[in-house]
Amino acid sequence: MSAEMGVVVAAPALVAAGLVAGAGYLAVRGIGVLAGAAGDRLAERQSRGWQAADRIARAVAEHRLLHDQIARGQAQFGALITPPPALGEVPSPGGRVERAEQWAAQVDAVLAAADQRFRAEMAAARTRWVMNEVAAALDRLPKPAPVPGRPRAATAAPAPSTRVAESLRRVIGRMDGGVPPHLAELLQKRAADALAATSEDTQLLLLDDLRYSVDQANEKVRRRRATLRELTARLAGYAGPAVDDALAAISAADADPEPDMPGLGRRVDAAIAATLAPMVRDYTRQALRESLEEIGCTVEEGFEVALGRTGLAHLQRDGWDDLAVRVRSRGTDAGAFHFNMVAPADGETAEAEAVEHQWCSAVDQLLPALAERGLQVTTTHRSQEGDPEVQSVDPARYPFDRRRRDQHRRRDQRRHERELPR
Repeated sequence: MSAEMGVVVAAPALVAAGLVAGAGYLAVRGIGVLAGAAGDRLAERQSRGWQAADRIARAVAEHRLLHDQIARGQAQFGALITPPPALGEVPSPGGRVERAEQWAAQVDAVLAAADQRFRAEMAAARTRWVMNEVAAALDRLPKPAPVPGRPRAATAAPAPSTRVAESLRRVIGRMDGGVPPHLAELLQKRAADALAATSEDTQLLLLDDLRYSVDQANEKVRRRRATLRELTARLAGYAGPAVDDALAAISAADADPEPDMPGLGRRVDAAIAATLAPMVRDYTRQALRESLEEIGCTVEEGFEVALGRTGLAHLQRDGWDDLAVRVRSRGTDAGAFHFNMVAPADGETAEAEAVEHQWCSAVDQLLPALAERGLQVTTTHRSQEGDPEVQSVDPARYPFDRRRRDQHRRRDQRRHERELPR
């Protein structure tokens, strides 16, 4: 393989990263996941601290969904629905584990009580709504013509029988508070229509049919809520415009008759990827530096910072003198880097072939070292070694100490002077 090389290293998590090295060519591309060595370095999710963080995230997600449901209930029934409880200050996931666990347990209890109260209030408000609808419907019926000399009898909506009233409360009371408003209103209207039937048996039969429809709506809500809770919990701890947009989409999906759950999942994935990308890039650069140092290379001071800021960094090995390998970020792919041999314009490149051979041998050690750090690498192209190309660079921008080169020059000069005839 020649001294020029191109690779793309698949970084952990959702974002691919990579590198391209030296004068010849090696191209590598792969896909990585948050697992293995890199996953362990980025987050020890199985620890007690991460378990507490997960509990916090799920409590926050539960509160958000309950808050949205209560807000919709208040929009329909006003003061009949109690406002949601305040969540309070959320503990930092990196804080004391005991405090985080205690906070999560307290919030779970508060939310369970608030959810139970919300269900009871919604059932009472819906029952009241149905009875008002029945009374209004009866009031709209034609009134008998008044009889001369006989006072008009007061008309009152006939109250449902005890059996019908109990059946109504059971059916309406079992309706989940998360049933979307348009569907809840439809079911409430069907209950009012059932009570407007002329006989008790017909009323009970219609309410029994309504119970089946309510159960179907509840099951759909349970499946939706489980998915939305999971998606919301996955976003906990992340921040940014993409995350805010995804959370807004989750909130809207809770009231959407037919939400696009697969599309919502992809939106959450994209929001997490956008948030993790800088961290993954930082980890990839760190892993690259550690791997290079592990195989005996010397990297310039501030290697990771330089690679992230300007897209250029350099490495060297003992005995390379005026030769180095430049690492350059490729603009077309934020996770790809290119490696090629460079030398200062006034430098000596007579040993380029020997350096090329050493660099190609180092690459054979570099790839498994990267893999041990969770960066998956697959070779797509690798040219043959020989006839190295060396790029000339501004001597003032050459990052390594050139004193050894000057020492070699003085030594060669003295040897040459000794060999001159006298």
